[in-house]
Amino acid sequence: MVAGNVRRGIYAMAGVLVLFLGGIFVGGIDCVDYKEDRLWFYGQLGAGPIVFAANAANDALLKSGSAAPMIEMPAQGGPAKSVSSFVGLAHSNEFGTLFVFLAGLLNICVLLDAAVRRPHSDLPDARRRSGEGSST
Repeated sequence: MVAGNVRRGIYAMAGVLVLFLGGIFVGGIDCVDYKEDRLWFYGQLGAGPIVFAANAANDALLKSGSAAPMIEMPAQGGPAKSVSSFVGLAHSNEFGTLFVFLAGLLNICVLLDAAVRRPHSDLPDARRRSGEGSST
């Protein structure tokens, strides 16, 4: 948007935001988790500072137990741990994590595209009018 490609920037922002919020909606706020899903978190960081906000909300609300009561999980070869009763489970959490990850990757692709694109390249050009260059 800074380079003059406002329409392209609005579409890119909307796409990244829809993917990010869709992931949070589907998988819950705990799909952004630095401590348990570190590799996914690195890809999610491409979406920007909103990822740090979601991770902080996860730590403050779910991991601390202030949003919902904590329940004891059965031990699976290690010490038992407590988790919030609002934690997303199974495939919905996985899809949410994937959506937020894809939002980060999409934002990185948009940044790379903006780095090589000419300024004001989404404006109509005198050489390119509607109907020109069509194969029909």
